[in-house]
Amino acid sequence: MKKEVLIAIIAGLVLGLIITLGIYTANRSLSAQRTKKQLQNQPTPTAIPAEANAKSLNLTSHENYDLVDASDQTLNGVAWPNAVIGLISETESQFVKADEEGIFSLELQLVKGFNEITLIATDETEASQTLNLILTYSTSKIEPLTYALPGLIKSAHAAEASPAGETVTEKIKERLQDTVNEGLVSIKEQLTSKSTAPRKKAFMGKVTNLDESSLNLSYKEQDFAVNLHENTIYIKGTNTAIDREDLQVDDFVITMGFYDPKTEDFTAARVSLINEPEPAISRQLIKGKITEVDGQKVSFNSKSLTLTKNTDLKVNGLDKPATEDLALGDNLFAIVTLDSNGDIDKVDAVYILPGKNNPAGLTPTNVNATESAESSPPTQDGE
Repeated sequence: MKKEVLIAIIAGLVLGLIITLGIYTANRSLSAQRTKKQLQNQPTPTAIPAEANAKSLNLTSHENYDLVDASDQTLNGVAWPNAVIGLISETESQFVKADEEGIFSLELQLVKGFNEITLIATDETEASQTLNLILTYSTSKIEPLTYALPGLIKSAHAAEASPAGETVTEKIKERLQDTVNEGLVSIKEQLTSKSTAPRKKAFMGKVTNLDESSLNLSYKEQDFAVNLHENTIYIKGTNTAIDREDLQVDDFVITMGFYDPKTEDFTAARVSLINEPEPAISRQLIKGKITEVDGQKVSFNSKSLTLTKNTDLKVNGLDKPATEDLALGDNLFAIVTLDSNGDIDKVDAVYILPGKNNPAGLTPTNVNATESAESSPPTQDGE
């Protein structure tokens, strides 16, 4: 009797376990099905490529604070396809349009001493990228010194330097053509990688500290540590020799020498004591769609400007444009000089991207026509 009861109890426990396991499995299966159904009903997230909206501006021919020995310079760079590039310097303002790969080239004249240059890449959208550049033009012969002393360049701009001027526009185009399978982003990274060779540089600013072996400069919130050498030359003005002891804190100087990107050392071969420059004239780039053209007066975005004979006017697709070639809806880009009140004082340069209302923006319908087809007169039958 006891044996039969024990068997019955064991059988009941086994049956209970089987039922419990079945219920658990069924619930787990139903839960999985519900989760799967919910996931299927959710919208699939759309992946946005990181580079889809990336628009950058890089200079491939020069680095910031470069020291050059010629006044004629060609700035080569890469922005984005068909971007409008504006250049603002102490002596000129101009525009150029990048090609379909985003490559551009600008010719400019430097003045003696250091030149502050602003490059602005933009288009008819809200996109805009700005690059500030300082180039120093000097005919003084700067030779590498025997050895360099330890030191660091404390400049954010120096850290963003581009490679040595090894990529003129033609070479960039060849590189793009020869690497069809490489993305433009990859090519840009190669073109704008840091150079490792020592390079002629010029750093300027007020002397904030100096001793026998170094001095510190400050200019527009940038600080530079400059190493001095036993053969460093000290000059006042154009060519008056002075001693190292003649330098004082708060003097404004230009230091010329070699910067080594490997060690971040800069040693001055020449230190020139000069007068602190006057603040630069205020210029800016403005843009918008033309809403009215009245003679030489052009209105856009609730603003208006007047073109003069000194305004450098360019209309994309035209060789010798005039205000008669402007139309409502054209995209206008202008570099203007501002007065002390911040109002437009002078219109330096204007670049126009013709809109749909401008014949200059239309593609000729007979672009593929033969010469005979274009010039054949009608027959007497009118055929």
